Amino acid sequence: MSFAAILGCLALAPVAAAQASGAPAAVQLPADMAASALDVSLSLAELDTLILDRHGASELGRQALNHLMRAKLLDRLAAESKLAVGPEAVQKKWTELEGELRRAGQAANLPEYLRANRVSEARFREFLRLGIVQETLARAALGVPANRPVNGEQQEMWLDQIVKQRGTLFAPPPYADGVAARCGDLEVRIPEFLEHLKQQLAEEDLRDDCFQALLARRARLRLPELSDEGHAHAIEQEIERRRISTENDPGLQGAKFEQVLASQGLTLEILRRDPAIAVATLSELWVERQFGEEGLKRVYAEERASFDARFGEARELRVLFLRGGLARNELNPRTFEDAERELARLRAQVKNAADFERLAKLRSEDGGTRERGGLLGFVNPGETAVPSELRTAVFSGPRNEAEHCVGPVRLASPSGAALVWVGALRLSPGWDEMRGRVHNELRRRFLDECLKQTDVVTFLDRD
Repeated sequence: MSFAAILGCLALAPVAAAQASGAPAAVQLPADMAASALDVSLSLAELDTLILDRHGASELGRQALNHLMRAKLLDRLAAESKLAVGPEAVQKKWTELEGELRRAGQAANLPEYLRANRVSEARFREFLRLGIVQETLARAALGVPANRPVNGEQQEMWLDQIVKQRGTLFAPPPYADGVAARCGDLEVRIPEFLEHLKQQLAEEDLRDDCFQALLARRARLRLPELSDEGHAHAIEQEIERRRISTENDPGLQGAKFEQVLASQGLTLEILRRDPAIAVATLSELWVERQFGEEGLKRVYAEERASFDARFGEARELRVLFLRGGLARNELNPRTFEDAERELARLRAQVKNAADFERLAKLRSEDGGTRERGGLLGFVNPGETAVPSELRTAVFSGPRNEAEHCVGPVRLASPSGAALVWVGALRLSPGWDEMRGRVHNELRRRFLDECLKQTDVVTFLDRD
């Protein structure tokens, strides 16, 4: 069928994310507004600029631009070949695809599937038409008889040759002449690229773009005394911090900051405009001005139990997990009691960490840690990502207890039971490190006070 297996829409566009929790089912935003929250708003024009900045030269953006350019080229090739594809042929292809969707259990019908992907029926029918154009022209060019199929790979190879012959140029941001790509004398202009790109972005990404822009504006309102020059200077300092962190990262093997940005489809100018940079900068300034060094120490003293539980002493843990439940069924191959009896038998074989690691690799039913010999890493008493039953079993013992095995421990979620190897003790960090934890927590609280996801309504929530 091709045209990259009809569209890049069934293949490229992600299924829309569920509506954000707490957001209204339908809102009445002005026609030119993309989002609003409390006392701030974002226009559609501003969102368009942000989308181009954040996604235009990203991997998905380049993929979307390539699809759009090939669509325009197929339209040109059809005109040059005097090939007309009528609505009957498109409807036949529509019916075939709808049957495939139903058989795969993906949707009751094609319109339902397209609505979930935010693709209009008219736009999708146009992609179907272009898919038929590609198949027809590729068949003719390759000399394939009508009774033999032309697979998608053959169609794409044929179109690749045409693209190469005519010459292709993808423009980098900021698209100074308003053109995103050229193929011969064909042009993909920014408005049509932007419209296509928005169709390809996941709903959660569009919502996050809106949220970050509004959050930056709410945070800016909390620092009315900050001048525009002071804000710009602070943004440069934030970028410099990121430059130093990036260029000192051994995993990047000496790559320059601008090179790393370019690999992500970004430039320094785009980064300066990104609301996430403003959010980081403003939250940093607010904490510095509201608390200072003595204020950070005071917060730590007042909330020490909470900070120490989350960021203080930790033990290195390994886990061997077996599924279980109240009764045996398809999800639970054994009861809780069955799992506990089996784990007790395995515990008798554990004399040291090496024994535990070997058994975890053989027997653990926790896919996330099994290959690592059950390794969870260093865990604090307040680490909410680890089941509370495990943390209670581990940290109820003496603080400096030697390495040992704990369990079986019955777990509610995931349902089953586990053995835990309690390994090395890592002491609480000094003030320099804990200061950063306190600072980050205060920044998080500040931003949460500024704006919550549930405060935001967007164009996606319209009727």
